[in-house]
Amino acid sequence: MALKKTIKLKRFQVLDAVRTAPKDMGVLRLLARVAGTFGDSLYGKASFDVVVVGDDPLVSLCLAASLKRSGKTVLVAPDSLGTQDWPSKDWGYRLAQLVNYFDESVASVLSQYLHDFESQDGYMKALSALIAEVAGHEQVMILAGDCLQSSKGMIKGCDELIFFPVRGEFQHTPLTNPLWRIVRESLVCLAFQHSEIEFIQARRLLITTPTSRFIDPAIGTRIGVARETQMDRNRYSRADNVLSSFSLILGEQ
Repeated sequence: MALKKTIKLKRFQVLDAVRTAPKDMGVLRLLARVAGTFGDSLYGKASFDVVVVGDDPLVSLCLAASLKRSGKTVLVAPDSLGTQDWPSKDWGYRLAQLVNYFDESVASVLSQYLHDFESQDGYMKALSALIAEVAGHEQVMILAGDCLQSSKGMIKGCDELIFFPVRGEFQHTPLTNPLWRIVRESLVCLAFQHSEIEFIQARRLLITTPTSRFIDPAIGTRIGVARETQMDRNRYSRADNVLSSFSLILGEQ
């Protein structure tokens, strides 16, 4: 059974009131906003070292495992282009083929980094091994169902990145990989209350597949399939996509 954590709403969050204020908010309105934190205005946030956005369960979990080993906190945020934004009718199916492809070269890469996984093992064994490594504690969490919206340039902000949940009226319902359901059954799921002002604060964004229109890719680092410019002309092999998730972290240690 999945563990669930809900973002807590608090009073007196003066800094959060300033950070999340619209960029063009004037001084008087900002002072009123800050004063509200001593009354009924509530703010809720969860902070992480890294947010991983995309629709590639295998590469996302590889990143989460590598980051966990280096002591980082991670939020995995499954997301993809909304169907109305697909550049072609079969775009989503092409993406699914890419991220679900698994052969001996992929297994060989994973066998170098995962315990109890050998080069002759298959995709589900790899997924299970990765889940086992990151499951059960709050160092690595996954969004319970919401998608994120980046905010750089739209709010007053701070030195770190701030993400809000995509509001329901935008009707953003991407067809994400069904394997995320298995992942959510084991990882700690983070949920928004969808009340007052709630957000995610992170030092870094990693992107594993092309982002939705709600995420500015310029603020993140592209990993794996996200490095491709065209789905039908792959510059990188699947094994290289997986390897990139480990080599990025190892190269920074």
